[in-house]
Amino acid sequence: MKKLLTSLMIPLLIALAIAALPIKMGYGQTASTENDNITLDKLLELFDRANNTLTEVFAKMKTRGVTIPEEVLKNYDKGLAIAKEAIQLRDEGKYAEAKDKIMEAMQHLRNAALLVADDLEEVETPEEREAREAVGIEAAAERIQARIQKLREIAENAAARGINASQIIERLGNVTELLTRIKEHIEAGNISEAAKERGMSQRWFGEAMAALKPITEAYKVHQAERFLNMTEERFSRISNMINNIISRLPIPEFARNRITQNMGRGIKTAQSKIAEVRSLLREGKIIDAIPKLDELRADVANLMAEMKKQPNMEPEVGEALERIDRREIVLDILEDRSEILEEKGVNVTSLLTEIREARDLIQSAVENLKEGKLTSVENLLAQIDDIIEEAKSLADQLETQLESP
Repeated sequence: MKKLLTSLMIPLLIALAIAALPIKMGYGQTASTENDNITLDKLLELFDRANNTLTEVFAKMKTRGVTIPEEVLKNYDKGLAIAKEAIQLRDEGKYAEAKDKIMEAMQHLRNAALLVADDLEEVETPEEREAREAVGIEAAAERIQARIQKLREIAENAAARGINASQIIERLGNVTELLTRIKEHIEAGNISEAAKERGMSQRWFGEAMAALKPITEAYKVHQAERFLNMTEERFSRISNMINNIISRLPIPEFARNRITQNMGRGIKTAQSKIAEVRSLLREGKIIDAIPKLDELRADVANLMAEMKKQPNMEPEVGEALERIDRREIVLDILEDRSEILEEKGVNVTSLLTEIREARDLIQSAVENLKEGKLTSVENLLAQIDDIIEEAKSLADQLETQLESP
């Protein structure tokens, strides 16, 4: 006869571990009443198996003279009572509510099983201890596998941006193969071999993490450079618009020169900081560059605010310039989303068409702003807002399709 934990506790713990997971993997959440019923039937069957197993465990404990703690029995009885409620709800056709109830009942059985496991440790046989270790090894392997998936996504995203991530991807593949062997050892009852390879998998995973560090650093630099380029383009666009607007103001030349000098100081400060950040990134000093990027963002905002405060400058002009700039930023974000979607194989032609149309209208708004046609600018911004909303909705739809199985 197989020992207690080998023949009883492992199936029990596996069943209860499955029940503790959100219902969206094995069974799936659907709006269909029929599918809800199928999901519920599977959960009830799983509960029955766990209940039968726990009953056998209690019997074995009594045979060994081990007292079952009151808290264990309370959890067990509570689980049975809630399971009865679940069955009643099922019979009434309330499948979603019944599903929640049986999950709650499972949790009480799980609590009882965990408390029982603590008491069994004092009387467990070598075989039982080995089986308990098997559960721990398998749980550790699952945790590593989940982390591998996250690291793989980071590495693949880096590779898509031209960063060499072949070594880390290969190492992650090796760890995955090792985890598969560990599960095979457990299924075959070779727990000692599984334990050895678990230690090896942890070492290999650590090496993979170490190999990932230069990739994440390179990715940070890449992202910082990308942000710097976008900021520089934005700053250049804004400063050109400011200079064009100043040159067309119907004011005396001395006033125009004074405004130009005031604005010029802010422009030179931002230009100097852009050059400084670019130099830091070339030297790989990402930690020093990040705060400078934040300062640069503030410098651009200050430049906009300073323009509105200049004498002889109509406040509506500065506000229109800010509104144009905000929409440019939104379009930059939409372009980022489209780039990510395209890398994942999604057709983004329609989304890019919307973005280009909005860009064209923004250019028209800029030209109208230079000529002081504020009413036309307002009309164009309203059209741009409509297109942006359509583009956002389209991007959401494409991302949802990508996530769908």
